[in-house]
Amino acid sequence: MLDLDTIAKATMQSVPYPWAYLENFLPESESLELANSYPKSEFYQERGSLFPVRMVYDEIQEWNKPLITSPPKLNDLWQELVEDLRSTAYRAALGELTGLNLMDDLMFIYLFRYEKENTFPPHTDTTICRMVQMFYFNQQWNPTWGGCLRILKSDQAKDVYQQIPPRLNTSIIFVNSDHSWHTVTPVLPEATQSRLALKVAFIKREEYLKQMGGK
Repeated sequence: MLDLDTIAKATMQSVPYPWAYLENFLPESESLELANSYPKSEFYQERGSLFPVRMVYDEIQEWNKPLITSPPKLNDLWQELVEDLRSTAYRAALGELTGLNLMDDLMFIYLFRYEKENTFPPHTDTTICRMVQMFYFNQQWNPTWGGCLRILKSDQAKDVYQQIPPRLNTSIIFVNSDHSWHTVTPVLPEATQSRLALKVAFIKREEYLKQMGGK
């Protein structure tokens, strides 16, 4: 289902850090069905109420062996997308684009729902994260609703390099570093739908295992 040629044809930007914007990575009919069947249950509030709720699909997975024994139930089409994300071909395509060898990395897969007033302040991802790809599933999204990803030039929310609304069949890839600042602007009351996103993060295996006490 996942069109890896879209990744192959993408161009990594170098300013303010390595990132890329992708469109049409899924067939139109499948992307619409995924949007219409985006999960509504089994999300939880990890942080304060201003943050989005999230679903952990694979908290961590090693190749094709998920370490969560009872992951949330997804319909067949969502499961097909997850299987594509688990594939070595997907890792290889991202590696070609970013110049990173991702084959030995661990993978996290999360789904997020942003409701009104939800936001994510300026941040970089954890230091053990090497690369992130975000996928968006809103059939329509007016940027005046907020909820836009901002690529930042610094840790200041107004120091914006690029703003990306979470529209269906678009995606952002970025290489994580101590200066890969980004934020999600607050979803405003006039928004008529939840902001829907899927996150794939590639994690340094050895560093993660050290944090887990060698488990």
